[in-house]
Amino acid sequence: MIQLRFVVLALVSVVAIACAPVASSPTPTVSASPSATTPATPSPSPTPNTPARLQVSDAPLPAVAGAFVLFQLPGETRLRAISFGAEVNGVLGGQVAAGAVWSQSPYGLPYVITSTAYDRDAKSLGSLPWNIRETATWSVEGRFVCAAVPAGATTGAQMRLETAFIGQPAKLVASGYMTYSDNASYRVLACDEGTDRAIVASFGQGVAASRLSVFRLSTGAIVRSVDYGLQGGWVAASADASMLAESMRSAAGKWTATIRSADDGAQIGTVDDFAVQGFSGDKTLVVGSSGGTTLAPSSPTTAVIDWKTGRRIWSTSGLPYGGFLPEPAGRRLAVGVGFVGGSDIRDVYLVSPDGSAVLLPSGARVALNY
Repeated sequence: MIQLRFVVLALVSVVAIACAPVASSPTPTVSASPSATTPATPSPSPTPNTPARLQVSDAPLPAVAGAFVLFQLPGETRLRAISFGAEVNGVLGGQVAAGAVWSQSPYGLPYVITSTAYDRDAKSLGSLPWNIRETATWSVEGRFVCAAVPAGATTGAQMRLETAFIGQPAKLVASGYMTYSDNASYRVLACDEGTDRAIVASFGQGVAASRLSVFRLSTGAIVRSVDYGLQGGWVAASADASMLAESMRSAAGKWTATIRSADDGAQIGTVDDFAVQGFSGDKTLVVGSSGGTTLAPSSPTTAVIDWKTGRRIWSTSGLPYGGFLPEPAGRRLAVGVGFVGGSDIRDVYLVSPDGSAVLLPSGARVALNY
């Protein structure tokens, strides 16, 4: 997503939040004894040759079904869209300010600027009760939005989990599960009415996971809570809220990502020397970064990995990880690397599960997740 706070999250997470004390694994409030697994070590693979940049179409986006990545080129006052496999691309209708900040739904449309939702012709569909860029996450199907917000903007206020459909008031799901601090950030990592789950995490100073709660979305009941304490790692969730990836950094500076069941904490697998930032839509792949053990790795690597085998599907080196978008229920991802002007993604790749990739035009701005 194109917002400074989340850009900081992405940059710091690449270097493993190294300033905080760490331990080998988090201690959940409610847990099951994980089964022993053999770590999956990413297999070496050469950095692929940089593909030619996409030649964009200036024709209107065809009215076809599918999932799209929205992007904006430098200086343009319109949005463009491209399918995750790059089979179709074109221009959306209406005008959008150059440098606009938006959040796209999982399928690309509708999208939201500040709190107003728009269709493919930039016509207003209604508003949401909060600024989606700061607080909220789309549900898996894009039907509604989930947000973690404080009851009041003062330290100690009770946190609330809310949902809202476009044009409707917020509905309270749960409250009192965390207390607000202006030195922390609160993110809905996943929200899915299909699995009846939502996951909310707090991050100390915005960069280190401190606490996590898994909710039954229909009732607000807490299924499981995890207190990460001062371990200083990072946590990501699959879109359907069924799986977690907990990335922790050892005292020696080595990352290990542990894949767990969100409901009971059971260990499913591990990936060595890698910090996971997110899952593909079908949960078979993870995206994230590695790059040494120092605070300023000389050659950071962004990669897409099959977490069960450790096989590296795709990678690129030299620039820090810069966010991602998953294809809903699929294996393709949009992956960003590097930054320009502090907030804009330098390069965005559309990565396919066979390792091939399409590179968007230079300076393309995409509302990526971090």
